[in-house]
Amino acid sequence: MNGWTEETIRGAASWQAFKEGRELWKNGAVTAAAQAGSGWTGTVVSGGRPRKVRVVVRSATDISTACGCPENRATGALCGHAVAAGLAALSPAVPSVPAEKSHAQPVPHEARPRLIVLPPDWSSALQRGKLAVALLSSQREEISAADGAFSRWLDAKRVPAKAPQLLLSAEDLPGFLRSLVGHPEIVAGKARQPVEISDGARIPMGDAAPDGAELVFQPQPDAAWCLLGGDAWNLRENSLQRAGSRPLPADLADLLDKSLGGCAARVFLRTVLASLADWQEWVEFPESGWIDSLHFIPAKASIQLEISGSLASAEAKISIRYPDATPVAPGIGKIATLPELSGSHCSVRNFAAEESAVGRLTAAGWQFSDPASGTFTLRGEDAVIRFLAGQRDRLAADGWEISEHPRFRQQAASIRVIHPDLRIVGEGNDWLDFELKFQTSDGAVIPASDVRAMLASSGRSGQRLVLAEESAGLIEPLFSDLDLRQENGRFRADQRSAEVIKEIRNKFDKKHGTSGEELFEILPSLLAVELRHYQARGFSWLVNRLEKFGGALLADDMGLGKTIQTIAAIEHLFGSTEDGVVLVVATTSLLGNWKNEWRKFAPARRVRILHGGGRDSERGRISAGDVVITSYGTLARDLAWHLGREYRAVVADEASLMRNPDTDHARALSKLRARGKIALTGTPLENGVRDLWSIFRFIQPGWLGSKQHFGELYEAPLREGGGRAVMERLRLKISPFILRRTKEQVAPELPGKIIIDEFCELSREQRAVYGKLLEEGRKRVETLGDAGQVGAARMQVLTALLRLRQASCDLALLGNDRLKELPLAQRSGKLERLLELLDEALSGNHKILVFSQFQKQLLEIEKILDGRGVRSLRLDGSTSNRQKVVDEFQSPDGPPVFLISLKAGGYGLNLTAADTVIHFDPWWNPAAEAQATDRAHRIGQTRPVTVYRLLTRGTVEEKVVRMQEKKRELAAVIDEDGGGDAKWSIEELKRVFE
Repeated sequence: MNGWTEETIRGAASWQAFKEGRELWKNGAVTAAAQAGSGWTGTVVSGGRPRKVRVVVRSATDISTACGCPENRATGALCGHAVAAGLAALSPAVPSVPAEKSHAQPVPHEARPRLIVLPPDWSSALQRGKLAVALLSSQREEISAADGAFSRWLDAKRVPAKAPQLLLSAEDLPGFLRSLVGHPEIVAGKARQPVEISDGARIPMGDAAPDGAELVFQPQPDAAWCLLGGDAWNLRENSLQRAGSRPLPADLADLLDKSLGGCAARVFLRTVLASLADWQEWVEFPESGWIDSLHFIPAKASIQLEISGSLASAEAKISIRYPDATPVAPGIGKIATLPELSGSHCSVRNFAAEESAVGRLTAAGWQFSDPASGTFTLRGEDAVIRFLAGQRDRLAADGWEISEHPRFRQQAASIRVIHPDLRIVGEGNDWLDFELKFQTSDGAVIPASDVRAMLASSGRSGQRLVLAEESAGLIEPLFSDLDLRQENGRFRADQRSAEVIKEIRNKFDKKHGTSGEELFEILPSLLAVELRHYQARGFSWLVNRLEKFGGALLADDMGLGKTIQTIAAIEHLFGSTEDGVVLVVATTSLLGNWKNEWRKFAPARRVRILHGGGRDSERGRISAGDVVITSYGTLARDLAWHLGREYRAVVADEASLMRNPDTDHARALSKLRARGKIALTGTPLENGVRDLWSIFRFIQPGWLGSKQHFGELYEAPLREGGGRAVMERLRLKISPFILRRTKEQVAPELPGKIIIDEFCELSREQRAVYGKLLEEGRKRVETLGDAGQVGAARMQVLTALLRLRQASCDLALLGNDRLKELPLAQRSGKLERLLELLDEALSGNHKILVFSQFQKQLLEIEKILDGRGVRSLRLDGSTSNRQKVVDEFQSPDGPPVFLISLKAGGYGLNLTAADTVIHFDPWWNPAAEAQATDRAHRIGQTRPVTVYRLLTRGTVEEKVVRMQEKKRELAAVIDEDGGGDAKWSIEELKRVFE
């Protein structure tokens, strides 16, 4: 990958490694650096010794690092030394300490505590470009990192070792000030007034407005800010704060020079739009201004694939094309026509689509050989033929432009792929007749009875017949699981199986489109709301499924309005007859929310809540046309009463709660009698595919067979690595009864999410405690040899893992008074990073959600925030009035920080006032983690949402996150984009201790 940049390094390194590396580079610790092949090499002086670094960049997510430091030896990750060398290789003009002076000769300025004395008028002197500084000895014993940085700067400037003062010019000042960031002893004048020098500030900008091809920024005169060299500094009476932590980009420096000077500044609009994400490190744009109102939409990208080589070894070059732009390799180069502004929408490069294209090729077996040119290779005849027999046609059907070089095309022509040809020959209200034949890639039709004979004789004529992978892996097993009858060479399917047959037909023949195009979109006249286009479609789909099949699962992403779509469907079912009663089952915390939603969208409907001690009298008032709302727990207790009724419809909100089929909740729901059943959940598959069986037992009884049959047909094969074919069979079988849509698919007006993994380091005390707990855990794991004690073994492992996770977060969670009394920096490295993020977000007037699975952790964070004078709210199991707390946070003057526990905040919260989400600890279930994030990233959000996941390097947290990625494959049953989670086996749990 020859196109690696600073952003590549920033994305690959942990937050702490990048910060350390940047400081090493800025302070002249890189003695040699050069770009080498697809990476870089360098030498970095750290701790008085040189470290040689070599880095190979294969892609933005595949970087190999060789360095002798402990961090790299332990994790193989991109360390601070590698970051420093990479930054130096990109910017060779940055001054560095001569190699022979760094380690061949004694360093003139030994790192030692110093007292830096500025003149009384230091602020005005800085603005004049001249500054006199006195250097005195300090009484401190501890040498800070800033002492070392300042000593290296003195060495780079060849200042005499015993110089008592410095006379600095305008050229010297930027480097001098950078080296003093975080220095503990800087004072001014005879009174020794403390002065703090820091970085990371952001400059408030005036509003901007487009004017043709330019953007005009209103002047923002602020005498507190001045430009020194390549930096902007905020000068206050007792502090000096640098904007950002890197030199200003040239375009932004020109803009600030005019804006801070009181003049309107004009910048090319395309320049601003292309640089916005980067500029926000240094500047802050006004809320409700023109820039803040923009919605960034990924542009439509077309994918071109050029294949060459032979059946033995093929090469493919992938190119991404945007309208009116030169094709580029995925993730490489720039698109001249993007960003493109249209009203308040700004089309930007679609990196997600580019990454998905690369993912599809790698999933088909191709290997990246040259990321810079987008070149892949596929070796081995079997692998190439498998690609021709499966993925090639799928890619073409999905719009990929595929071309083949003559040699490859000639050899590929000898491979005749046999595809299923499913033709519907008759259809009634509750039946469908179809024929199954096969068709070769050159158009010849083969009866199903002749296929095997032709395959057996393949190759005798110089051509090879290959059965498309979906035939053997999909058609035959799925047909055996459907209720089909065969006579006279034709198949007959009942109503439900007919829908699956149509889905299969559509999968193989895109010209038929998607099923359900005949759905109507007539909204109930009593509905007091205008539905969005996709909500109207969802309402129509629900009504259609209820009327034809009696049940459906609406699995839209959080925030897309499953509640309003359901209310619309129920109102339609009631129609003008007011026939029957509808039951809604929800979590206790959402009973009031459902009643309020009905009051808002269909105010004429009578809604009654059955919950608590007064529900007996409320039952007697229920009449036709009512909506009754009850909780899962109350339903189980009152089941005998409910079994005496037949409902017009039953709605199970947050249906993932019935994922365990053996719970009282799941059993009670499955026993209810109703003409229609609706299940709602944004996470239909959390622990494994059995979640689906439990939900389908409610909405389509018997469709997935008995629990044992389902386990043998789907669960066991998936557990044993059955792969894509098994998941595709299950997806097709459930597809007629499940509607799953993401925000990206149906709501492009919603701003995007920026997800950042922040890797934090354990404190020394944490590392010691963690090491002891890890050793104890390993000893427990070693004793788990008795196969008959699997349940007890699992509990032992989970208990050990819980202790490790707590130690990774905060030693105060372990219940030890001595550890709880440790200073914050010793207790938790992660807490320190959290407070830094909160300080940064609060200074920018952002609102923040902080999630943790540990209630004790939230209490500790709340106590710290109280001590700092930061207002916050907390939502956990002890919160009595959720809605009041939510409303307080959503109000413009509400507290800026909302602390939320997993269990209490898992359902039903709309928190669009927040634009920053921090996950203090990673969750075992990535789907639930995404759901928590979407409390802020919902319809109504007007700003991009930044999501931080705080992870401790080299701990159980990092291993869990890596293992999560493997689990996402199960989500293809629901949604090919991923997002599910599987149940953790005892072997996987034990692997964490390795």
